[in-house]
Amino acid sequence: MELFEIGFVSVRLVDIIDVSIVTFLLYKLYDTLKGSLALRVLWVVLFIFLIWKVVDLLDLVLLRLILDQFLGLGAVVLVIIFAPEIRQFLTGLTRNTLLDRLARQVTAKVESDEIFHEIETSLKDMRASGYGALIILTGSNPLQDIQETGDRLNADVSARLIFTIFQKQSPLHDGAMIIYHNKIVAVRCILPISKTPMPAELGMRHRAAIGVTEISDAIAIIVSEERREISIAQAGKLHRDVDFHQVEQVIRTHYQEVVA
Repeated sequence: MELFEIGFVSVRLVDIIDVSIVTFLLYKLYDTLKGSLALRVLWVVLFIFLIWKVVDLLDLVLLRLILDQFLGLGAVVLVIIFAPEIRQFLTGLTRNTLLDRLARQVTAKVESDEIFHEIETSLKDMRASGYGALIILTGSNPLQDIQETGDRLNADVSARLIFTIFQKQSPLHDGAMIIYHNKIVAVRCILPISKTPMPAELGMRHRAAIGVTEISDAIAIIVSEERREISIAQAGKLHRDVDFHQVEQVIRTHYQEVVA
């Protein structure tokens, strides 16, 4: 059934449905892969696909044959390499029912209460002891590529564990701790460094904290061992010398947004 015309192009109801479905799928794919190596690879694949279409239109037989073989083999390789991201994408498609969202909201509140209590206790202990720390709470992106730069842990969030890991004598105290949902999934992780101009007294922890929040929806909590102040990085912005009430509000809001 034709709805209207734009120039010489007629628009049907089925065309609108078609475009809406494709737009939704592309958005979910981008939302799942943003901030990861997989998204950068996807842009390369799309670029090669566009070249292939141009080659097809120009009827360059030999080049088209080569690209056909490359795209066919490349699709299989990508499925194997990015199997975890594909599972995450397919899972995300089924996470938006009303009951599922209500259940996640309740779970998120419980998780944020527990995690805040454990993190707050560890922050107080580390600040009092003069230990530095960098804790990352992931958002929709688990930061899989960053996790792989460190040591896997997959442990429950515990104040004593966090305090122990960031002691100066611990071989795991350098780098960042990654918390995904209610698990410490990795420690000693290497983060991207922000190039944003910063005050001279701030070091690599703060640059790394800002860097990871520039490429993802994660939040970063920093404890400065020199000034014994707590800072939070979010969306590429640094909020210095925050109190524990502010930390609590940021964590609660963050978990609500993650499950929304």
